Amino acid sequence: MKKTKYNPIDLLVERLSENFAKVKDFDKLQESEEGKRLFDLIIKSSSEMENFQVLFLNYYIPSANKSIVDSWNQVSKSKYRHLLNISKDELKENLYETIRLGYVGLFHKYESYLKSLVNATNFLLKELNQENNLLSIEEYCKKEFKINIFKSHNCFDITKRINYISNAVKHNDGFHREEIHPDFLNPDTNKRIVVAKETFKSDIEKLKSHCQLLMSQIITIGFKQYFELDYETIKNSLKPELKESVETKQKLEEIIKNFDFFLSDFKK
Repeated sequence: MKKTKYNPIDLLVERLSENFAKVKDFDKLQESEEGKRLFDLIIKSSSEMENFQVLFLNYYIPSANKSIVDSWNQVSKSKYRHLLNISKDELKENLYETIRLGYVGLFHKYESYLKSLVNATNFLLKELNQENNLLSIEEYCKKEFKINIFKSHNCFDITKRINYISNAVKHNDGFHREEIHPDFLNPDTNKRIVVAKETFKSDIEKLKSHCQLLMSQIITIGFKQYFELDYETIKNSLKPELKESVETKQKLEEIIKNFDFFLSDFKK
């Protein structure tokens, strides 16, 4: 019996739909032209990261490995091989360079995703923010966390690591920067950064998981400032039965505490 093959695009759309389903009235939002464009934007950003992973792991890296084998065979069979002082390890630099460049592309994909996510969340909360004179995600992050949300990669271990390698490639020809990332213990600074394929693959998976968490965190940031409004303002928007409940205010305070814990990454 043949195994059912899953279409990765279908899985991506379903996963994103599950996340957005948690947002109240998102189904209504999708009925509008703006809502459809919004969902398309998130799908595009996420699918680009999926495609990036396939491109490097299934095509670029195997091609780099093949080039190493081909080059080594050529060196080994050359009638001038006694003049060629080249080791197999030196030929592997082509593979390591491919992986290092992968980190550059990976970080750019993350930056694009973050920008799309912030824009999408601002759109989702546009009406709520206007009604209550609330800040955009960017403005609130500057006020509450003292950070530029688009430069927040150092708040998270995985994005800090990816950015470190990316910057080393872009600004230091692949060599370690002056401030060594803690993941690289006592590296030989005279050699370029070396990352194994398995580690690169693991970092991509970690980044994808981080992006899923980040989606929830960014949306939470948007709602957090609403729940920090004066209680009477919030009370006016509650259902009658909740307005009269003595536990409502206590529950709201508990929600805010949970928000603070969930967003603790941004306070590092």
